[in-house]
Amino acid sequence: METFERGCLYIVIGIAVLLFLALITQSHINIPFFIAIPLVILAFYMAKKKTDEKE
Repeated sequence: METFERGCLYIVIGIAVLLFLALITQSHINIPFFIAIPLVILAFYMAKKKTDEKE
């Protein structure tokens, strides 16, 4: 459960950074699925790795 929470946190932080970047540049940021899906997988992989190091 901790891995899922941490993965979601990483995704929310990434979305917040993109939103902030879009507000600063006053533009739209479009991320295609073939880039977004590996980023989500990477976030959960990093969360799993961090959880395993903790134990």
